[in-house]
Amino acid sequence: MSQYLVFQLHGPMASWGGDAPGEVRHTHDLPSRSALLGLLAAALGIKREEEARLAQFNQHYEFILCASRNPRWARDYHTVQMPAAVRKVRYFTRRDELRDPDLQQTLISRRDYYTDAWWMVAVAATDGAPCSLEALRDALLHPVFPLYLGRKSHPLALPLAPLVLEGRASSVLHQAQTHYQQLFRSLKLPASSLQKLQRDCWWEGEHEGLTPQKILRRRDQPVSRYHWLFSERDIFQGVADKEGSCTCQK
Repeated sequence: MSQYLVFQLHGPMASWGGDAPGEVRHTHDLPSRSALLGLLAAALGIKREEEARLAQFNQHYEFILCASRNPRWARDYHTVQMPAAVRKVRYFTRRDELRDPDLQQTLISRRDYYTDAWWMVAVAATDGAPCSLEALRDALLHPVFPLYLGRKSHPLALPLAPLVLEGRASSVLHQAQTHYQQLFRSLKLPASSLQKLQRDCWWEGEHEGLTPQKILRRRDQPVSRYHWLFSERDIFQGVADKEGSCTCQK
């Protein structure tokens, strides 16, 4: 049987990055691999400048994603003051950028995000993983750094409620969803789309009980945090087989 760490993500707003060629900052409907790895690394206390440690950490975990039905999409409007480009002038701080009012110009920025959406994430560790799934679970329960949903302005609204489960991937996903439905009821949350998942799920690697129907490409595998580089990866989209049995380690 395979072992998985499962946790949930929900907040008033969430943004999962995307291509930003101009003034619009788009968001994917699913958490990116870089965002999920960053969340786990922040919980463990790995700092951004620890390039070698991050490079090792980012190679050894596979994700399965389930998303709630009908998430609400929104776009926010921003204006930002920035100095005009001046040849051979470098700005090292925000204070430096705003020092000369005659050079100031206004930039328009539109940010996309999802509101009132819910995601269920399952993590599998590959051979040589630097941290066990139990260690990741404990870190999510007591994170070293604050955790957020893509941007620092998007905090969590519900506990991550991490679980370590064993079994076929399809069985693990079914048991985890049942667990979170019970959690919603215990928190006296109103019945909503949070408890209803889309029929399809998305994953990387091979997992028992998941039948791929599509192969997607996404550039969100971290290569270098210092140089802000990412590589492409394959994502499988499909449905989970009927549930079976699995065991839970609390």
